[in-house]
Amino acid sequence: MTPSQSPSSVNGPALPQRCGPGRRRAQRGDALVEAMIAMVLLGVIGLGLVYAVSRAMVAQKYQKGQSLAIQGIRADLQGAGVAQGCPASGAATVSSDMPISGGLKVSGLQKTCTITAVTVTLNGVAKAATLPQVVYAAEAETLFGPGTLTVRN
Repeated sequence: MTPSQSPSSVNGPALPQRCGPGRRRAQRGDALVEAMIAMVLLGVIGLGLVYAVSRAMVAQKYQKGQSLAIQGIRADLQGAGVAQGCPASGAATVSSDMPISGGLKVSGLQKTCTITAVTVTLNGVAKAATLPQVVYAAEAETLFGPGTLTVRN
């Protein structure tokens, strides 16, 4: 090898330098940029998860309120009977407050009762009877969510 020849020209074409001062200078901020992009992506994913969990918690709150109200209506029906408070014929609406649980109450629960005449036939024998149709309706947006909770037989 002569002094004018470089070691790379003796062995073949020159190979790119993998760890030279110029290459190190070009990679100086790569790790920081990658870390910042990862943090932004994790932040977006985290915000999405927080939103999904908050919506699930609100839905659970409304469902629990509806369940408590239905349990209160069921207890009223079992204790007093379906036709309790219904007129002998026609329709009537009664508005009342219903305690449900833990100091909560549903204000303005409307019970609408309609008496319908029906004919029941069994083995060729027909009998006239009355059938009470009961509808409970309550609006409590903070407890049940938007809309009206309606329970009917």
